[in-house]
Amino acid sequence: MRVELVPLNTVHLVWNQVENYFKEAVNKSVGEYNVEHLKAHVVAGIQTLYIAIDEKEGTIKGGSIVNFVNYPNFRVAYITATGGNMIVNDDTWNNLADLLKQAGATRCHACASEAATRLYKSKIGFKKIYNTVERIL
Repeated sequence: MRVELVPLNTVHLVWNQVENYFKEAVNKSVGEYNVEHLKAHVVAGIQTLYIAIDEKEGTIKGGSIVNFVNYPNFRVAYITATGGNMIVNDDTWNNLADLLKQAGATRCHACASEAATRLYKSKIGFKKIYNTVERIL
């Protein structure tokens, strides 16, 4: 599988092929966003869309939406949503990681359910660094 950055001017050409991959991620969120919000952020350049393409079939098999956050010591690529066959093995992850590094990222974070956390850890070597808590104001 080959991972590619989707330029802003072509997001509309591929969105209908990746939208369903992000629905499960949205359904597991606590309401911060929906699929239309994700698209709006990508189209506006606030977040970035990456896709995984099956080279034999020439079809999109997965995608990730990334928000880059600049901290004093790191530039973090924060995976907002991922789905399909985006993070399935080291090769696909390494493709994505290379593109994230090209964008200046020094670390990659993702918010994940317990099951997704196990997937990130077992498939591509992520480690748990935080527990997120919330109180509605």
